[in-house]
Amino acid sequence: MKFSFKLTLCAFALAIGLTLYAAPTFAATLLKVGSSGGNVSDLQQTLKNKGYYSHHVTGYYGSITKNSIIKFQKDNRLLVDGIAGPQTLDRLYANNTTVLKVGQSGSQVTKLQQTLKNKGYFNHRATGYYGSITKNAVIRFQRDCGLTVDGIAGPQTLNALYKGNTAASVQNKDIYWLSRIIDAESKGESYTGKVAVGSVVMNRVKSSAFPNTVKGVIFEYYKGIPMFSPVENGTIYNTPSQESIKAAHAAYNGQKPAGNATYFYNPAIARSTWIARNKSYVARIGNHVFYA
Repeated sequence: MKFSFKLTLCAFALAIGLTLYAAPTFAATLLKVGSSGGNVSDLQQTLKNKGYYSHHVTGYYGSITKNSIIKFQKDNRLLVDGIAGPQTLDRLYANNTTVLKVGQSGSQVTKLQQTLKNKGYFNHRATGYYGSITKNAVIRFQRDCGLTVDGIAGPQTLNALYKGNTAASVQNKDIYWLSRIIDAESKGESYTGKVAVGSVVMNRVKSSAFPNTVKGVIFEYYKGIPMFSPVENGTIYNTPSQESIKAAHAAYNGQKPAGNATYFYNPAIARSTWIARNKSYVARIGNHVFYA
């Protein structure tokens, strides 16, 4: 028996409502020649986006950056001193919605990469440079979230990616994994069969004999072997169908076509009969037999 998922941590984040992800303000920051670091990278990238800086984002505030600031200050009738102080920075970042894409670098790209890495989409070191690897990671995230797939981390993508760990987002993560295990275990099964598989996971979550989280149940090992075969063969990471997502919602919200079953298997392909020999029969739904 076994289970699969990587999908809706996002399509669900969007369902909860979008809040534009805006660039941070820098009212207390003063950047000038000799300054370096993430704030300078962000400054250079923003100047570049606005057409004042046409060089590589280096993170170092030298004469080229100073001259770019002077041009910006002149155009905006600010004190022209080549120093990015509170007034200059406030004007520069006013109504500036973050958009990250190939060619950019800086602390915001590093944050993007690290967050993608935490969610399983980026398997490399966070470099702070937005190249093809980062673009492809963003594309995978956008596909799983039902977002526009363009490889550009704009407001919608960033909002879905950075959604906080609220109770709603915890539920989203649970359904994210639940829909994947349902899809991997229930290819060809009816909708009821899919809900039944999902309910087994939820019954385990509520049992003291198993981990108390959806992801914990799905990725539980026994004597070094995954409890669910999709974890072993990698199909847990396939994109689930809409029916599997619907079934995940149903199981998560308490539907139990197989009662209190905590085990199931397909007799036609199972490698072991341990479940049938040691657990109590509950029901058969499609190709799966359920036990408690």
